[in-house]
Parts: sequence; C-alpha cells; structure tokens
Amino acid sequence: MDVNQSTSTETNGNSGLFSKGIESFGSWTNDLETLNKEFNDAKPFPNVQINDFFKPEIADALYEVFPKVSDDHKWIVYHNPIEKKHALTDFSSLPEFKQLFALLQTKEFVDIIKQISGIDNLEADPHLHGAGLHQHVPGGKLDMHLDYSIHPVTGKERRVNLIIYFTKDWKEEYGGAIELWNEDFTKCEKKLTPCFNTAMLFRTSDVSYHGLPLPIKCPEGNSRKSIAIYYVSDPRPDLTNIRYKAQFRPLPTQPVNEKLEQLYRIREKRIITKDDLETIYPDWQTDGNGFW
Repeated sequence: MDVNQSTSTETNGNSGLFSKGIESFGSWTNDLETLNKEFNDAKPFPNVQINDFFKPEIADALYEVFPKVSDDHKWIVYHNPIEKKHALTDFSSLPEFKQLFALLQTKEFVDIIKQISGIDNLEADPHLHGAGLHQHVPGGKLDMHLDYSIHPVTGKERRVNLIIYFTKDWKEEYGGAIELWNEDFTKCEKKLTPCFNTAMLFRTSDVSYHGLPLPIKCPEGNSRKSIAIYYVSDPRPDLTNIRYKAQFRPLPTQPVNEKLEQLYRIREKRIITKDDLETIYPDWQTDGNGFW
C-alpha cells in the first residue's frame, strides 16, 4: 500500500504543525542511550515503549484531525476472520499527517531510530509501503503475524516498526493491546495498551510475532487509533526466510477449520477479498467463537 506519491517525496522542509522539526517530539530524544539499552534488553525480541512521544500540543493537534472511519477519506477496509481494521494511506486531504510522515522520514529522525535500534545502515522507505493511519472500531482485531521481510518494490529488508497511538479515553478492559509473543509462539511476553501519545518501536524478524488477536470491546464512537511507519536496510547476508507478505497465524487456543485454513494460506500471498469469503467461508461472521 503506497501512500500518495507527493507524500513520499516531500521529506524535507516541513512547515505548519511541524515547523520546529525534531523539537516536535518529547524529551525522550535527549536520552537515546537509555532507550537503546531498553530496546536491546527487552523480551521477547528487541523493543521499547516511548511515552510522551510528541509534545502535548502536537499530539492534541493530531488527535483533533485524526479522521473517523465514517469521514470522506479513502479508507481501506479489512473485514475477515484474520484482520478487521481500517487503513488510510492517502494523505492528500490531511496536510498535518502529510507533514508528519515527511518529518518521520528526515535524516535527523532516521538517525534517532538508528541510535535506538543500533542498526547503522537503517533508512527510510520513500514509498512508505504499508505505512499510514490505522483504526480499529469495536470488534476490530489483527491476528498475530510476522511482517513481510522484503520490500516488494525496492527489495530492501524491513528492520523496525514504529507505531504511535492516538487513542484517548481508553480502558484496559477494552483490549486492543499490542501483544508480543515468544519465538516458540507459546505465550505472550509483553503487552502495550494503546494509550494516547505512546509509541512502540520494535525489531522485525523471523521471530517477532505481534498483533492484537482478540476483538476490541470499546464502546461505539471510540476506536483504537494509531499511525505506523517502517524503516529498512539493505538485506542482511544471512537472511533466509523471505516474506513478501505478512504471515498470520491463529492463537494456540483457537480452533481452525479447513475454511479458515484456506484463508490463512490466501493471506500469505494477497489480501483476502469479499469473493474469497463468499466462496470459501460464507458463514464466517457467525462462526468466530469469540476469536472474531
């Protein structure tokens, strides 16, 4: 999913909301050594939570213009047993987010991500492939998965994910925490509730299982809001598991029938379509048993 092309090329000269550039972020930018240590020491794979990601006035301004799924924007809708979410990659009518993604691609910010992650050859993705605004309304979910490893356009390797949350009035009982699971996929070892102006940076690899695998239970009118951006490098020489699409898998406790198994196999190659559901699993919406 490439964003509007004008967004991907405007990586310098921010104005408006982000006229102060790197000063738009919170005080965490002054303690990168500590964040690097937390990132490398974290379980089940390198990750770090960053609180107060933006200065309060910046975060509030972005929250105010974060579009609803009912707004007249080009939301991409995923609605199937594996993923139920809305994604937006066209910022042509959202100047604040166009400026934000430009800032997140500047050399100054990429250098910050390099210092935290310890990946010296990290770079921004000019296509912003897979980046954008994400929103999960009540019932939304995203099965546990590994991200793609090789960029389908540039051939670069995806190395780290940055997710920033813009959800207010969120209670833990609503669910929606991002879960990080161990390499054996036997248990969740870390959760982060999507609290407002909090971010998570984590390394993507062959063992970085993550997702929000159970339906969200927030009230109507609220939703889990986030933005995502990914950073890449030249492929590592020892990279062996090539994925051009995310690989999803069910929770160990989830029953999987033949119809659902077919959908998982399709998703490894492409997006699941309405025709797929009607042909393979027409009664899926009443067959979730609490898992969707």
